[in-house]
Parts: sequence; structure tokens; C-alpha cells
Amino acid sequence: MSNIFSWDIIKRFSGNDRDCFTYNDVVLEYPDTDKIYLSKVLSGMVKKGMLIKLNRNLYHIVPSSADANTYIPDWHLVAKYLMKGKDYYIGYYSAMQIHALITQPSLKEIVVTNFQVKPSSKKIRGIEFQFVNHIQTRFFGYKNTWINRHEKVMVSDIEKTLVDAVTRPHLCGGMIEVGKAIYETRDKIKLDTLLSYLTQNESQVAIKRYLFICDLIGIDWTVHHESMLQKIGSSFSLLDTTGPDQGKKDSRFCLKINIDTETIKNSIFT
Repeated sequence: MSNIFSWDIIKRFSGNDRDCFTYNDVVLEYPDTDKIYLSKVLSGMVKKGMLIKLNRNLYHIVPSSADANTYIPDWHLVAKYLMKGKDYYIGYYSAMQIHALITQPSLKEIVVTNFQVKPSSKKIRGIEFQFVNHIQTRFFGYKNTWINRHEKVMVSDIEKTLVDAVTRPHLCGGMIEVGKAIYETRDKIKLDTLLSYLTQNESQVAIKRYLFICDLIGIDWTVHHESMLQKIGSSFSLLDTTGPDQGKKDSRFCLKINIDTETIKNSIFT
């Protein structure tokens, strides 16, 4: 009986963006069935490899052609499933990957939220999902974005991805990767939007890093860049949060140059 019931669950939840569902979804689908029995059936389906458990009471159907021991849906979709009903966007290095700004994806998905997620990191099938909390004033600049021909997830747009990157370089592979992203998007970004985002982001160090990279790699310097430069303050900040707290001080950008900037240029121009 339970085996027949298991296949009925698969049939009802397959397709139409229902491949991932919660225990409560199943309860609503079978209102006349004992809840304890439903829980046992779902547990049995996980053991049989019909489902994988992504989170507490969150299940995903395993395709018949997949190995249940190793299968995991697209990481970006898993982030969407984990955040169902909540505000989020895929950001930092993961957003850079979606925007085709990197060639070496990591075994980590970075999910930005406007609330505290505990624990802030969770592993699912060997993939780390890191949840980064932004205060409300920095939680902006994202939209529903195609990740393949059929599915969309919330992702920071290119301009916000760059702003987040210069705010927390360590979540984007460091300033070498950030510098490459700034260069690669130089003809794709809306400069007015990017500069507006930098202002809205309320981080002087992010502005310093962005302006420094623009100057370093020869991005067109406008009156708007110069105007922002006059508002960066006088305190010195680290250029790269992945580097040591040392280095020559650049008085123009008020940055402590703690990595070899030639490496940034070489990664772009050679």
C-alpha cells in the first residue's frame, strides 16, 4: 500500500515547478490521510532514493535517471527552494557565475537575505550554502533572472553584483576576480545605476575600491568618478579583504595596497 502511495506522491508533485515540496504541501494534498503515516511514507521514499531531503521537511524528487546517492538539483534552484516565501537573492561569487564573469565555480552558493539565517552555513550533498545577511538599506538591486531555458531565480543585477563585490571582496574570490569582473562589464553596465548603487550602499570603502580599480585598469574616468572620490573620507582601508593587514598606503584613494596590483592587471591583459 505504501509503495503505491509513494508513486502517487511522485505523480502528483512531478512537473509544474512542484518537484520540490514540503511536508505541509503533502498534508494539504492528502487532507484525509493521517499525518504520521504521511511522515513515515516520506521517510521511506528518502530511504528508497525516490526523494532527497534538502532541509527539514523539504523534499525534492530524484529523477529516474539520476543516482539518488549523489543527485542534487541545480544549486541556484536549491537556494530558491530553501528561501521559499522569503526575500533573498543569489549574490557575490554565485551571481558572478550566473552573469558569466568567472570561469572557476566554487562548491559554494552564496544567498543574500534581509534577515538572520541560523546557522549561516549549511551543507547539502557536499555543497555549502552560505547565507549572508544584509541590512535593509543594502538589500536591493536584484531581479528574477533566467538561469536556464525554463527556470528563474532571484539574482543581483550586474551593477549590484559589482557593488557587493567591492564591499566584500572575500566573498568573490578577492580583488583579482573583482578587478576582472569590473573590466569585463565595462561596456555592459549602466554607469548611472552603478554609481547610484554605490551611493545607496553607504560604504566608503566600496567606493574607494571601485575607483581604485577603474584607475588601475584604465576605465574611463568621468566627472562622476571624480565627484565620488572627493567624498571617500580620510581613513585608510584594505584594498583586498583576503590579503594581510599591511602594505603601502595610497593617499589618493585612502587604501592600504595589500596585494600585488600587477597581478590584477596581468589577469586582465595577458
